[in-house]
Amino acid sequence: MLSAVDVLAQDSGGGSNLIFLIMIVGFIALMYFVMIRPQRKRQREQQDMQTKVGSGARVMTIGGLYGTVVDSDDETVTLEASDDVFLVFARQAIAKVVSGAEEEAPAEEESAPLSEEEATLTDEDLEKLRSTDDGGDDQHSGKSDRKEY
Repeated sequence: MLSAVDVLAQDSGGGSNLIFLIMIVGFIALMYFVMIRPQRKRQREQQDMQTKVGSGARVMTIGGLYGTVVDSDDETVTLEASDDVFLVFARQAIAKVVSGAEEEAPAEEESAPLSEEEATLTDEDLEKLRSTDDGGDDQHSGKSDRKEY
């Protein structure tokens, strides 16, 4: 004949197994959302970037070589590393696109030399610089916080 203590002992054992099972399933779900899903997203973005890279794009390979794409097909990309130096890489060897062909034109305009008038500071500019040097809260006080050893 079963006593009340035996019945309670059997019920509590089954409940702990259910809680353990729920914890394991929760842990697996957490691992999926924290590790696996973001990694797959990065892989998908990397593959999209590698398939969409075209002529004129400045790229970096997984080996750290910078070059400009001059030709490409389904499996390979031809890079110009310097003048008349062409290297053929697998598409998967492209780590990132540094800049595209359409982004290079504005960069050239910014590097144009300044005229003498543009490069000269006016008295108003000098006063602004002096006022920020004297009363700026975010400026360094001149006292060294570093310890010399």
